[in-house]
Amino acid sequence: MQIMPVCDTRAYRCRHLWSLWDRPDGHAIMHVSNVPLDDLRYLEAQGLLTFDVIGTDLRCPGCDDPSAGTCVVDEVAPDAAGVRQFVISCAQEGVFVVPETRLYRYRPISGQAMAWWLAQQLDCTGEAEQIVPGRLWALGRYHGQHPLFFAREAHQQDAAQVLAPLHERVKTLRGLVLLPAYRPAAGILPGNTDSLILSDLWRWEADQLVLDMTVLDALTGTARKATVTVQPIPVPTGFTWPQVHLEFISDEDVRVWTSGEPLVKTYQELGLQNTRNGRPAKAWQLLREFAGHDGLYDPDHPSTLYAPEALTRRGGRPALTAFSGKLGTALSDLAGHLGKLFPTIPGRAIAVYDARKHQYRAAIRLSWEPGYRQRKAAEYGVKA
Repeated sequence: MQIMPVCDTRAYRCRHLWSLWDRPDGHAIMHVSNVPLDDLRYLEAQGLLTFDVIGTDLRCPGCDDPSAGTCVVDEVAPDAAGVRQFVISCAQEGVFVVPETRLYRYRPISGQAMAWWLAQQLDCTGEAEQIVPGRLWALGRYHGQHPLFFAREAHQQDAAQVLAPLHERVKTLRGLVLLPAYRPAAGILPGNTDSLILSDLWRWEADQLVLDMTVLDALTGTARKATVTVQPIPVPTGFTWPQVHLEFISDEDVRVWTSGEPLVKTYQELGLQNTRNGRPAKAWQLLREFAGHDGLYDPDHPSTLYAPEALTRRGGRPALTAFSGKLGTALSDLAGHLGKLFPTIPGRAIAVYDARKHQYRAAIRLSWEPGYRQRKAAEYGVKA
């Protein structure tokens, strides 16, 4: 009798993992006989597999049809660690030897659970929705724009009928269908809808699943949002927020006083630019507004960011109230960003709120340079 060695784990992953979801629920039992147990437990931890122990009846764990009962299981001598070994003769899987600890059955999660998992992993907006029971799901919108779907058994003869709802769902939008293993025949999908095999989206690196969003972005024509790198500003040990002074010297530059000679930083260097257009972000504007009132934020104050005539076009309301709708979020984001710029300083840079006066005060020192204030007054045509 020839004993088959355990197959190469990486080759198994590449060939078989995602194809497990191309079968109806309950018919895709994981062939664990030739996959290391640690890998199966990893997939279970990712939420892709459910686990059943079958350590008593010793049925073959590799069969798609466990009720057939045609496999022969023989016990052999324990290994050096005392773990029992079994030789299994299976019509589907061949002959192989497995330790007792690997006589388990793992089942892929259901199609509905898989659709929910995909929607979560890809950060889709909206709720995952079943369109055709057991075969087709809407995952939501990718980047809030592109309809995303999950379909299985798209290679079957009824694929055109199963995928027909896509024509109504995508219309003029650019859609994308995720498939476990097989693409549908040509002409079945709408002309503005592409397909993507899951193994092209997830790859294995260092024994882990890694999501490659660049493939999805290329198909949908979506540009990834640029990330902002924050370079911390060093301060002496024991520094507190009142010892840090940010002095605005222009609309786009600030002088940073900590110890020794001050540094001049632009809003880009502080990571406070809008990644879509490169302009100052809302957090920079809020920080400049705080500094224009020497670290005090009061919605009743006239804004320092706009010329006085701009206020009249806003119904006489101070432009400062432009921040008020989402002030809590804006302040939290600003305080968090300042915390990244000065990570060694404890506490929050924007920490004090006067409930009686409805005012916020910065713990960090904020101001406008006198020359900058005079230039803005001249620009606005008002007294400094």
